[in-house]
Amino acid sequence: MTTPLLEVIRSAYPNATITYVAGSWSKVVPEHNPAVNNVIDCGTVGIPGRYSIFDYMKFVRVMRKCHFDLAFVLDRSPMLTLLPWLAGIPRRVGPDSLGRGFSLTDRVPISSSPDQLQHEAEIYLDLARAIGLAVDRYRELARKLVMESGARVLLVGGPGDVALNQQVLEGLDVPVGAVENIAGKTSFGELAAQLERCALFIGNDSSPMHLAAAMGIPVIAIFGPSSPQEYGPYPPDDPKHIALWRHPTGKSCFFLGKMQTCAQCTCMQSVTLDEVWNAVQLLIPSTQNKEVAP
Repeated sequence: MTTPLLEVIRSAYPNATITYVAGSWSKVVPEHNPAVNNVIDCGTVGIPGRYSIFDYMKFVRVMRKCHFDLAFVLDRSPMLTLLPWLAGIPRRVGPDSLGRGFSLTDRVPISSSPDQLQHEAEIYLDLARAIGLAVDRYRELARKLVMESGARVLLVGGPGDVALNQQVLEGLDVPVGAVENIAGKTSFGELAAQLERCALFIGNDSSPMHLAAAMGIPVIAIFGPSSPQEYGPYPPDDPKHIALWRHPTGKSCFFLGKMQTCAQCTCMQSVTLDEVWNAVQLLIPSTQNKEVAP
């Protein structure tokens, strides 16, 4: 059931090294999957009642030595979702059922109701959909900003965004130096100063987005589970602020500080590149020789 997910990951990240963790009894399957580069045998870790805390921590150490950038955690067990956190993997994506995905950085809500069952393969694909916008579309957006508007693009973020931003750079055919990854290289104050020099900010619901709005530069904010009515750039009636939100139900999944159960994780994917580009044209008709921070 993981084959569709592996195919999507390989298609999105053709140069990535994909490592699959499997038990001794099942590792033969991923070993013969062309999308997989390496397979790690976890023995009996993950099988209830078949492993000790010693086995668990030994495997944590194995994972930590690999220095992975991102992990897809497909199991709902709190012990298994905790494992990549203990291994120091900065980005951890997985399904969140009944709050068991507390240690994940990207918690994709899935239904726990027997009336809203999903096929496991579709749940796994939802994990890819949840992060899909960030790479493919941001890469193409960066290319358009450089090649069609003459902009210089800065990829911003914290230390946990370095690897993700680097994936945006992979395969990006633009002049050297036109797009720079400064994630993890600035303090909050330094980032504010950098944003103040930019002609435009494009990004999701995040601290840098609000910081850009506070610096008074035009902002295009892309929303997913949260609503721009609650978390949009302030003030919301500023003509320099555009919030793009295409939630299938029209209701926020993130309400009063808590993620609600969602059976349709398509909100981020529903915002198209054309919509973002149209917003760029509205805010910055010409970005020639200007910096843009997505």
